[in-house]
Amino acid sequence: MGAHLETIEHWVSEFLTSTQGEMQARAFGERAGAVLVSFMDHACGNHVEPAELGQGELTDGIAIGIGRLALTDTEKENTPALLETFLTYCEASGRLSGGETLGLYARQSATAHLLKKQQRKPTIKVGPNEPCPCGSGLKYKKCCMRA
Repeated sequence: MGAHLETIEHWVSEFLTSTQGEMQARAFGERAGAVLVSFMDHACGNHVEPAELGQGELTDGIAIGIGRLALTDTEKENTPALLETFLTYCEASGRLSGGETLGLYARQSATAHLLKKQQRKPTIKVGPNEPCPCGSGLKYKKCCMRA
């Protein structure tokens, strides 16, 4: 855990007792606090104060802090809104400069990271003695196999 864990836990607990935080926690579920602490802890690491977060640190918090958690589909859907509301709250409470902007960025990044669908391109397996798929009429081994 990072060097700023006590500060992060304090921020998260105050957020979760606010009206906005309570509404987000109801929508998210019982692990809202744990997700926010993991996000902030990995975003700050050991080198950045929580009040000095930037977009690069938020990306780390999402990819490392949240990406490694085993979230349910409902939690994945609600995480972008939870992050945005939390960071906006941090700005409104005077803790984080630019929190609203960072919140929008976190929402977009979390949506892209957590809700993206993995798609594989269909591949054609061609043996060396089969006709080349490029349509040249030659065997694959004499045409495109070495290209």
